[in-house]
Amino acid sequence: MVASVYVSFDYEDQRHLQGFARLKQSLRHPLDFRDHAVVDADRNESGTPMVFPPGDPRSQSVRDAIVAKFAQCSKLVVLIGEETYRSEWVAWEIDTFFAMKRTTSGDRTWWRIRGMTLRGAMNAIIPQALNGQSTKAMSWDPEGLDQWLELDPDAQQPR
Repeated sequence: MVASVYVSFDYEDQRHLQGFARLKQSLRHPLDFRDHAVVDADRNESGTPMVFPPGDPRSQSVRDAIVAKFAQCSKLVVLIGEETYRSEWVAWEIDTFFAMKRTTSGDRTWWRIRGMTLRGAMNAIIPQALNGQSTKAMSWDPEGLDQWLELDPDAQQPR
């Protein structure tokens, strides 16, 4: 079964996203998922990315695009770097995904969300929004993540 996954990450860790996506083609760690992350920020006339906080009305188009992606996804993977815990967007994505999926999964919604620290993020702090809304965050472990992706998010699972 191919998991349909939204990948949440701090904008500053965007360079790691390509390496994570390459795991799908790796013979050593062949992850089986469809990535629905919204990578590009809105840009101004000169092409400079404009990153507004999720509560800012100017970010409405990005929030709408993310919510549309969430509707297509069964799981959320949060890539955790050194500063991810400070990201308002990551917290918003976790909270919004959890609220959306709670209507279908109820008390099992937490099983749809998993945090994984990026390789080399030795001092990463787990984002507060993951507490109580996700499975236990894991260290960099593509095989462990792949096993989690294969599990039915609505089946009874241990925390």
